[in-house]
Amino acid sequence: MSDSIDSRTLPLAGSLSKPLIWLVAITGVAFVGIAVALTAAIAHTPPAKAPPPYFVYLVLGVVLLGQLLAVRMVTRANVSIDQGELVVRTGMGSRRIRLSALRKHGLQIVNLNERRQLRPFLRTWGTGLPGFSGGWFRLRNGEKALCIVLGRERVSHLRSDEDDLTILLSLAEPEKLRALLER
Repeated sequence: MSDSIDSRTLPLAGSLSKPLIWLVAITGVAFVGIAVALTAAIAHTPPAKAPPPYFVYLVLGVVLLGQLLAVRMVTRANVSIDQGELVVRTGMGSRRIRLSALRKHGLQIVNLNERRQLRPFLRTWGTGLPGFSGGWFRLRNGEKALCIVLGRERVSHLRSDEDDLTILLSLAEPEKLRALLER
């Protein structure tokens, strides 16, 4: 990608490895639990009423596909600037916000351990894992927020005038976005 204002990726701060480990562990336990439950159910079913053998493989294949889709969603989370808009891709969807709608309030770097009222509290549409909050949330103060948060210590806080939206992003270099907003 070029370094122009028209197309620029803003790298995220932190690592996705911890949330991905949690995601694989959680879905792996679900996978094993479903496999054990299916095996036990089939073992206690009379042979005449037992499902065909491919049924077990089909169910486990669907669970595995769900796990792979969840991993893909988390790894696709990113933030970029495209044609004068901030593009936030949370893995569950994306949102474009004009930079001009963000300029009035600017960008603040906040520590969510100190400013607890800005912490994502209720997930309305997105992914919440230890070390990753991506998607739409209600904050502790009741505001609607679009988030990609990988850590609580250094989070970029923005406000959009257009739709009364709060944006929380874990950016590696928030100064780049601040410079774009100040143009």
